[in-house]
Amino acid sequence: MNDTIASPRPTSRGLRRVLDVAGPGLIVAAAGVGAGDLIASLNAGASFGLTFAWAIIIGCGVKYVVTECIGRWSLATGTSPILGFHRLSKLFTGYFGIYSVILGFFYGAAIAAALGLTINAMFPAVDSRIGAIVAVLVGLSVLWIGRYGVFERIMAGFVVVMFVSIVGAALLTLPSLDLGALFVGTAPEGGAFYVLGIIGGVGMSIGLLSYGSWLRERGWTDPSRVGAMRLDIAIGYAMTFVFMLAMMVVGAAFLYGSGTEVSGLADLGQLAAPFADRFGQPAMWLLLIGMFSAVYSSLIGGYNALAHVFTDIVGVARGGSGDRVDGAQRSLPFRGYLVWMSIPPLAMLFLDRPVMLVLVYAALGALLMPVLMAGLLWLMNSRHMPAAHRNRWPMNVALVLGLAVFASLGVHELLHLG
Repeated sequence: MNDTIASPRPTSRGLRRVLDVAGPGLIVAAAGVGAGDLIASLNAGASFGLTFAWAIIIGCGVKYVVTECIGRWSLATGTSPILGFHRLSKLFTGYFGIYSVILGFFYGAAIAAALGLTINAMFPAVDSRIGAIVAVLVGLSVLWIGRYGVFERIMAGFVVVMFVSIVGAALLTLPSLDLGALFVGTAPEGGAFYVLGIIGGVGMSIGLLSYGSWLRERGWTDPSRVGAMRLDIAIGYAMTFVFMLAMMVVGAAFLYGSGTEVSGLADLGQLAAPFADRFGQPAMWLLLIGMFSAVYSSLIGGYNALAHVFTDIVGVARGGSGDRVDGAQRSLPFRGYLVWMSIPPLAMLFLDRPVMLVLVYAALGALLMPVLMAGLLWLMNSRHMPAAHRNRWPMNVALVLGLAVFASLGVHELLHLG
């Protein structure tokens, strides 16, 4: 890698190393920050200024720990973490398998609907359902190519567009921000779980298990890459923090104290006009482009991540060794899962959702992060992990604290189902 290339200036060498290393972590940033996460940050800023900006830091920190464990396992063992979980208990494989099938359908439906609403907000003459169908089919075509280099460059491009647009919108609104509202706000009723909601909205969930696959496809296959992997993840979650904080700034500058709440992308069109009136057309288009980029990068990155996880589950369930293999993106399980996420969910644009299946999906989703983190706490200290790369006590403490946070959030979500 270019990490060893000499440079006459230390600062240039440091920058070159960052640029050379950044890759899978940027995919995590682009795929993990969707429009829903940005709207949650927007509403947090609208209601409480930047009072809860620290919750984004905690969310990024917890997801960093989870992703680092997944990456370290992959580099130290050369196998999928799914195989590690399977060795601990087949219950993990069964749970992840059932959840991935249900998640694929509903994630596909949610992304399609979000794309349609975003496209309609940008171009009101375009019917949201038509826009969604075209956008999903284009995304499926891109992923069907099955080349990691193309995929990584596309996701890096989305990160650049999101940075320019979302941070640009925040910078344009910053002069209107009441500095007295920066970190002063009133905690809402049930404020603890409001904070947990912000923390839980940072980044991906089960899709994080694909991080090891992206490392392999980038050519990182041995423990010597652990340091670079950690820097890569740090870059990714730094970008995640910037995106979510920038949208919180927009909410604090534009909506704080107004009593206005953006409940979802359906309100994006109504938000765009007054946003343009106050800050100008460039600011409005920066906001809309940022939202579209967030949704579309979640489609490209999220579909790829979930298809990798499903492919690993199928391989392990068939009795495979769990070894990382090249060409997974062109395999039958991978492409079949892409179709499952892309085509059947389009029917949800025209039909009401089946309530019972939605409840099952919500229940399994509420438990996902606690199960994943508990499994990692077990796996990363087990005999299946080479002793030199097992968790040290700071990482175990971080996992336990993160597990407590997400278990509380999961219980809260389960109690409010129905």
